[in-house]
Amino acid sequence: MKTPTVTSSFVNAKDIVASLNRDVLRSDLNETERAAIEFVKEDAVKLHDLQTRAGYAYWDLLTLGGAKLDATANDFKEKLKELQQKHGDEADNTQKAVIDFTTNPDIAKKVISIYQNVNAIQNPFLQRQITVAHPIFSEYNIDPDLQKKIATITNNLSTMYGDYKPVFKGKEIKDSELDDLLGRTKNPQDAIELASAKLAVGNHKMSGTGNTVAETILEAVKLRNEFARKAGADNYYSYSLKKQEIDENELVQLLDSVKVMIKPMYDKLREKLDKAAQERFGIAKEDARLIWYQGGVVDYGILDDVMNFNADDYFKGMDPRPLLKETGKVIGIDVDSIVDKSDLFPRPGKNPHWYLFNLTVPDDIRSFGNIDPNFEKSMGYTFSTEFHEVTGHGGGYACVDAEIPHLLRDIHTIVTESDAMMMEDLMFNEHWLKEIAKFDAKTIETFTNRGAQHRLAHELITFFKNFLLIPDFERALYRLPDSDLTLEKVNKLWANKQEEYLGVKIPEGRNEPDWTYKIHFATAPVYYQCYFLGQLLRAQVRATIESTAKERGLFSKETGDLLKTYRAVGQSYPWSELAKHMTNKPLGVEALKAEFEKLKLD
Repeated sequence: MKTPTVTSSFVNAKDIVASLNRDVLRSDLNETERAAIEFVKEDAVKLHDLQTRAGYAYWDLLTLGGAKLDATANDFKEKLKELQQKHGDEADNTQKAVIDFTTNPDIAKKVISIYQNVNAIQNPFLQRQITVAHPIFSEYNIDPDLQKKIATITNNLSTMYGDYKPVFKGKEIKDSELDDLLGRTKNPQDAIELASAKLAVGNHKMSGTGNTVAETILEAVKLRNEFARKAGADNYYSYSLKKQEIDENELVQLLDSVKVMIKPMYDKLREKLDKAAQERFGIAKEDARLIWYQGGVVDYGILDDVMNFNADDYFKGMDPRPLLKETGKVIGIDVDSIVDKSDLFPRPGKNPHWYLFNLTVPDDIRSFGNIDPNFEKSMGYTFSTEFHEVTGHGGGYACVDAEIPHLLRDIHTIVTESDAMMMEDLMFNEHWLKEIAKFDAKTIETFTNRGAQHRLAHELITFFKNFLLIPDFERALYRLPDSDLTLEKVNKLWANKQEEYLGVKIPEGRNEPDWTYKIHFATAPVYYQCYFLGQLLRAQVRATIESTAKERGLFSKETGDLLKTYRAVGQSYPWSELAKHMTNKPLGVEALKAEFEKLKLD
């Protein structure tokens, strides 16, 4: 019997593997099928090995190979620069090895030839492997040296962000300390200085010389656009969406639809934030929407005042690592090895951001973070982030079937982001609060009432501040001609988008690269639309779970069962088709709308 097509019905991981193994033994394989099988058994394995080496090298670049430097030592800067150079070179070399392989004409032409006849392949999951491989190899004749330049400049930007140290009151402070102070300060001058320190990353230069972070990002934008044009696209943004299997017109329509749907709620919340900013900082009404106080980086601290809730107050002194493990056991997904292999605490010279590394799936998955070693500062944010990275991203990758072919042993960005954002909601599940956090009844009631409302209001701000604004800004950025990719024009573009989406005020005469505080523009371009679409999918998946796990909701075996079923297949399906299989409906806005309708702002 012919295997069902990918779109007709869901085939689980075990049956996918069995069908592929059967087809290898078929006596009536045609020429295209034989070539495809040879490719996935030989070249795809070599590609996987090279990508794995590159992944480990990038891990070492962010962690400096696990080095523990003494920041007070006289030779600290020399040793730091030496490690940055060493691991930067290794990251460059391993990425260049991947590029050399994917631009090998013999291999690339083979993939392209198979893809041109892909409909001759009977097995849809062998077809899918070729469909996944084709974009990787189809660029083989598009200037390999340009590809290497882009890889190098992206690695350099990662190092530059790791090298930046914000300054407050004349002293360098850690990113985590800066964020903690931003959330707590009630001094208007301190708010200005702290926000300025966070936004000043765009003016940072390595060792005080060369181009700034902002100038380097714009150079990367030009290179990425040049590559996209050589690939036949108008710009890198459109080119990237196509590679991500995202229809640009549908994306824009969904963005507009959600913006219109939640704008009235946002306007009402913004009025409350205005009043809270006036009270917190003792400022005039006309100043309440300046970027120092709202719309820049401090919205969420003011939101705590509006909603009378701050999760940080409840998680102080709590180590998230054992609780993540216990959470996984209840859901039915083992995350112990992910936690144990992770690098979770700050060190001098270590990159200050948070990531999930799926180095080899499903065997070596690890998180990269910067938890306060004393478990005191920003612990609500820390728990939310670790649920996002470890239980969400990591738990999903841990479910991928190890027998699935290498080309399919991944999860589409939209799907894994939906998992990650969904798992953040565990903090507000009454069963998790009681069984894992072991909070008392009064605290649980606070979390499930004020806390849940805070969560919804936070998401409302996040939609406008990140999920709607950033895709629109980035789309406009990559559509600019090279002659307009200047700091003055891009800074103005960002200021205009902030005013449009957030209703904030840019101080008169300010022309600074505030947009660079989002590292994604530098090292993960054209990414934020995945958060947006992931949120739509998250809402649908959560509604699906809660329809079956009516008592326990997200913190249930049903959650683990769903993930183990639909993550085991990796990317055997296009993300939109997998969404249909998971939720029995195409991606839409209804589930998200139902969630936001629970927000009470009166």
